[in-house]
Amino acid sequence: MPLPIKMKSAWMKMGLTARLFIPLAFLIVAIVGVRYWLLSDAASSQERSRYTMESQHLAQLLTRALPPLALEKNDAAIASLIQHAVDVNPNVAEIRWHSGDTPVRSTRKDSDAEYPAWFARLGRIEALTYSIPMVLANGEAASLQLWFSNTVPLNRVWATLRQQALISALNVFLIYFFLGLLIVAARRALERISAATRAFRGGDYHVRLPLRGGPEMRALSATFNAMAERIQNLVGTLQAEKDRIQVTLASIGDAVLTTGPAGKIESMNAAAEQLTGYTEAEALGQELHDVLTLANNFGQHTLLKSMAAIYAGGGVVKAKNQSLRHRSGERFNVEYTAAPIRVQNDIVHGAVVVFRDVSETRHLMQQMSWQSHHDVLTGLPNRAALQARFDHEIGRAREEDLLLAVCLFDLDNFRDVNENGGQLMGDEVLKQVASRLHDFAGTRHYVARLGGDEFVMLLREQANRAEIEHTLEKLMVSLKRSYQCETQTVTLSASAGVAVYTGNTASADNLLRHADQALYQAKLQGRSRIHFFDADLDEEVRTHHNRRTEIREALAAGQLCLYFQPKVNLRQGRIVGMEALLRWDHPQRGLVPPLEFLPIVEHTDLIADIGEWVIRSALRQVDLWRAAGHEWVVSVNIAARHFQRADFVQRLKTILDEYREVPPQLLELEILESSALHDINHVRNIMQECQTLGIRFALDDFGTGYSSMSYLKRLPADVLKIDQSFVRNMLDDSDDLHLVSAVIGLARAFNRSVIAEGVETVEHGALLIRMGCDLAQGYGIARPMPADSVLDWAAGFTAVPAWQNASLLGPITSLHNITRADDSQMMLFTPV
Repeated sequence: MPLPIKMKSAWMKMGLTARLFIPLAFLIVAIVGVRYWLLSDAASSQERSRYTMESQHLAQLLTRALPPLALEKNDAAIASLIQHAVDVNPNVAEIRWHSGDTPVRSTRKDSDAEYPAWFARLGRIEALTYSIPMVLANGEAASLQLWFSNTVPLNRVWATLRQQALISALNVFLIYFFLGLLIVAARRALERISAATRAFRGGDYHVRLPLRGGPEMRALSATFNAMAERIQNLVGTLQAEKDRIQVTLASIGDAVLTTGPAGKIESMNAAAEQLTGYTEAEALGQELHDVLTLANNFGQHTLLKSMAAIYAGGGVVKAKNQSLRHRSGERFNVEYTAAPIRVQNDIVHGAVVVFRDVSETRHLMQQMSWQSHHDVLTGLPNRAALQARFDHEIGRAREEDLLLAVCLFDLDNFRDVNENGGQLMGDEVLKQVASRLHDFAGTRHYVARLGGDEFVMLLREQANRAEIEHTLEKLMVSLKRSYQCETQTVTLSASAGVAVYTGNTASADNLLRHADQALYQAKLQGRSRIHFFDADLDEEVRTHHNRRTEIREALAAGQLCLYFQPKVNLRQGRIVGMEALLRWDHPQRGLVPPLEFLPIVEHTDLIADIGEWVIRSALRQVDLWRAAGHEWVVSVNIAARHFQRADFVQRLKTILDEYREVPPQLLELEILESSALHDINHVRNIMQECQTLGIRFALDDFGTGYSSMSYLKRLPADVLKIDQSFVRNMLDDSDDLHLVSAVIGLARAFNRSVIAEGVETVEHGALLIRMGCDLAQGYGIARPMPADSVLDWAAGFTAVPAWQNASLLGPITSLHNITRADDSQMMLFTPV
């Protein structure tokens, strides 16, 4: 290899710092050269000036001193003076004096040159010679000649330059010495980094550099360690991800193979081992087509072609209906997907092949097809199957001019079965119901399950409505039989809604909707009934639906509000509480009373939403009144559907928690006597749970329902409210008067409080006091008013003198012949 190339190669192998040494050396040489050139020139100029001045000064001295001595002919003095000049001036080489016949001469051996020969030219100090002719005072001619040597000034210049050179050499040495130390330190640091890098590359991810040395090395070590930490964490994450992927591949049902860029198998999961018959160890390194052997026509050729396209940069390849031959010779129907594995720059690094056994797919598809048209729990056809069958039956009924009855069944109180016995019991009941319906339908009729506890039966070939009713009555008897669920016996009834196709243009959807509306009416009429769809009633139902929607929107829009009617103690003349009464502040109709909209929603879940809103609003108002210093009990009417919900107590606790500052004792719930008697045990349990929270209860409209003393004993109500219809007419109707007296007596007998509604006059209040009923409310006391009017009314409320007088008369011992004129002290009362 030529020398320049070798030098270039050696140069390129040097580190950056080492390579800087050569240009740095040239730079130093250049700088030093320039410096010493300038220094030499300056020193030479200085010494030349000194040399010239000293020589000229000596010549001037001798020129003045020698002539007088020459006139005196004192040759000895002349010789002595000339010799002294030579001795004291090292630059003098020779001095000659000519005067008369005898010349005087003095010489000195030249000084040794301390500088090299080449420096004589560089110093540029030339030897000086002076020849001075003179005329003495006596007219005699004389001459003085001086020869000076340049050796001494050149020595001085050389000494100066040599001293500076030594200093410069020392500086350069120190510079290169410290640079060398820097290079050595950097080399050692690089060697440590290189060793750590090699160890890191070899898989030792725990290697770290020690934090020592200068700030730069510490910073470099810290950077390397931070990078190593991140890489170690990344490698750990990737390893965990790799393990997770391996576990995933091992656990999934699909078979997975991966290949490298050369088409050789690199990995396979357990599912692939089972389908091919090769273990992963046996398959590694083999060609894909040698392991994934497709036996169908062109299967292997298609696989090879597809994989070649993938390795060439193609996309995903999918294939179905392939026959895979197991290593043992067994065949499987498979489908596979092959996709490229790409790395950076979109380079194909290999491929992944996912394939699965679809031998059972047809069976599975058949099963899925069955499930898509059948209810999984009961095995009956589902809504989708019903739709297809429905259209067929309507067409057949139209062609044969027969009646087709669409019967929609719903189990009564099925929710109680799920709540009391659990979902397993509910499912078992549903299966038994489905079995009875299926057996009853036979091959003539068609039955399906819509969902939940709703079933549909299409009664075919019915001659008239009477036959339909007779068929359904037999079916209802079958459904009422007890259901045996392991050791428990469940008794249920069902309600049915019926829509009859009579050859009109009604569609399947319309018939089913009509049956649903008829079922709703059956529920309203008391359950366990059969109701036929009525077109006139349908319009009413749709109207009710629209009204319910309007009421729901009113609740959401904040259009509902509460009015409050005071309750007072007539005997003491003080306010004891308020009854919260619901109103609808309609944007167009104004203030709508509750009887115009609550009956529309009382049998829907919307009544519970309204009830919870009322409770929250009442508690909020109680909190405001307490802040104003009034501890009034506020009573709230609760609908039967709301009160008997399974989650009523839990949701009430949630509402009470929202108003922790309000004592629960200030909330009184009013329930209708008739709703309480529907399921007295359930109602009793709910009341007792609420009373443990501190809630009071009142039986509203007491006396209007069918009640007995045993019922009154079992219901733990705190207050009985005498219905206003009895109180309003008790001054004119003795029967109502006796009813009021009886309710007061019952309350006293069962240690209950009693309050009378409908007190419209002072006479009502006075008579109630004497009958033993001190608590009352009604228009004679105050009409219902907005919450912001209550405090003003309460501030102006005063006891009525007639009531105080009545309290002094004592109780009435006989109700016979009591009329308005019996108490002449009574006067009409005008509320303040």
